Amino acid sequence: MSPTPPPASFQRQEWPLPARWWLVGTAVAALASPASALAVEWTLTPRVTVSAEVTDNARLAPRGQEDADLIGTVSPGFTLQGEGARSDTRIDYRLNSRFYLDDSRQDRTSHALRARSNWELVDDTFFVNAAASRTEQVASILGPVGIGSSTPRGNLQETTTYSVSPMLRTRYGSFATQEVRYTYGATLNHQSNRQDSDYHRGEYVLNSGAAFNRPFWQVAGFYEEERFDNGLEGEFGQVSGTLGYRFGRSLRLFGVVGEDFNNYATTREDDDGSFWQVGAGWAPTRVTNIEARYGERYFGKNRALSVTHSSRRATYRLSYDEGVSSTRQRRQGPFAQLAEDAQFMTIDELLDRYTLEEIFLFALNPQLGDEAFVEGYYFTRSWRAGWSYDTGRSVFGINLVQTERESETQTNVGLFEDNRTQRGANAFWQWRYGPRTTSLVSTGVTRTDFADSDREDDLWYLRASVSRELTPDTTASLAVRHQRRESNSAASEYSENAIIGTLTKEF
Repeated sequence: MSPTPPPASFQRQEWPLPARWWLVGTAVAALASPASALAVEWTLTPRVTVSAEVTDNARLAPRGQEDADLIGTVSPGFTLQGEGARSDTRIDYRLNSRFYLDDSRQDRTSHALRARSNWELVDDTFFVNAAASRTEQVASILGPVGIGSSTPRGNLQETTTYSVSPMLRTRYGSFATQEVRYTYGATLNHQSNRQDSDYHRGEYVLNSGAAFNRPFWQVAGFYEEERFDNGLEGEFGQVSGTLGYRFGRSLRLFGVVGEDFNNYATTREDDDGSFWQVGAGWAPTRVTNIEARYGERYFGKNRALSVTHSSRRATYRLSYDEGVSSTRQRRQGPFAQLAEDAQFMTIDELLDRYTLEEIFLFALNPQLGDEAFVEGYYFTRSWRAGWSYDTGRSVFGINLVQTERESETQTNVGLFEDNRTQRGANAFWQWRYGPRTTSLVSTGVTRTDFADSDREDDLWYLRASVSRELTPDTTASLAVRHQRRESNSAASEYSENAIIGTLTKEF
């Protein structure tokens, strides 16, 4: 976690059960607030998706144990949208029922929910954000992990998350802008031995206003407490001050000093203390932006890098970050919303909201599915790089990623293996060869090294699909898929080939 925002008080508070339910009720009320409170126009869009899938390895079983099967899926759902002058609400729900012709023991029904609501209750002053989700995720990357919906039932779990976050904004003329935010959230694991958790987070930020032209400054603080049902707790707090100067339009320099106030399970001698950081941002052109940071924190050197550049057709990206966080905090990162959207959107809808680089960087990280269930704190280092080229009708791209994860407690035991390194690469080609027809070909590989067991897995995939809009509310697609895992643990190896046909109808 890089030095950014905490409140003045770091006193721990116990929240009684009634307070929790009041907060849950607030989230529900915000998600479904009646139009009488604020004028809202609601739109309901029911839909149903049906698919048929022929596979030669329905359970992603080891070599020699493969069983072919015909799999049918029926997914009814809806989208409820509410738009008002000062509110925006969207609720997506889908029931996924998956049926196996030969092995009915693999049949499963799961729920997928994505709901978020933003309310501006007092003009430019008081805001409330609420969110809820229900997702089906990989339980362990040590077990069989498939792309799409091909992960077998025995390695899947469902998780519900929700949060509510009121925020107060105050403007002190042109001198400064102040924001105070509180967030309560929880993660619930269903039919699982994973521990449920909840958290409280308070944030305070005071930013310099328009009265400061070239110089800029910030005073910030945050406090967060995360608790698991098994008694594991972590507290993170920080206060910081930032002072910087803009040299013209292209260059800015800044420095940050502050103090960490932490208390979490770790084998480090120190888990808090003072810190410093210096940084520079350079934008030599409107399409090029570079920012680099360097400093010292309680865990040692603290570095970050972000580089983006765009030309008329090409885009380049490079980034690096490092820090200590829980797995929940990492899942609140750049892929959190994409993970939820991917359950409900077609590839065309995803491309309207995300870049292909973001979509395939997410696909390269299967560990995102299991990290939500792990109780613990980790030091991570992540590199990401991407390139894409857009000709108008076609988009080509390549993505690279490397993530190193080290447990703060170094137990060297457990289902998930504390320390691991993942490296991945993929390439894709999207071709729109008609106003209603799109093809997409992607291929990639992810290598995972489990340091504490000397296990090494390579997960390969190749997928090609074509989709066509039959009518304004009906879309059909046909896809072929190959995936395989190679490992120095022979029992963990598998390969699979499949053909999938899908039809989606909105009403």
